[in-house]
Amino acid sequence: MKKIKYPSLLLTLILFCLQAFAQQPVKAKKTFSDAVQAGGLLFVSGQLGLNSVVQGKDAFRDEVWNALGNVEMILKKNGLSLKHVVNVTVYLKNLEQFDVFNEIYMQQFSEPFPARTCVIVKDLVKQANIEVSVVASTP
Repeated sequence: MKKIKYPSLLLTLILFCLQAFAQQPVKAKKTFSDAVQAGGLLFVSGQLGLNSVVQGKDAFRDEVWNALGNVEMILKKNGLSLKHVVNVTVYLKNLEQFDVFNEIYMQQFSEPFPARTCVIVKDLVKQANIEVSVVASTP
């Protein structure tokens, strides 16, 4: 067996390589805006309702409240409220959950209700069960 002449150099190289590869991976850059204003309208990107608390029997109900809460928060950041919403698009993974969604929706919105589209989809990002996007009229 051949003896290594410079063991400390080899050890330094190994440690350097390990440190270079042990760093945290770079987080993916968000490729969309939460909201974009154009032509007197505010377009709010689809919002999920997931968080670490959404579990158990009422998980879907909590997910709906959270998704609508996220929409409301973005509207508020832009000086608007749910009363300014003119269009809602909802993506649901399960048609059987529509009634629960609609019950909560009617507590958040009042007449005249915004125009609305509900689409049943096979899957959503991060295994969410609902995604909500809106368009709001700006004063």
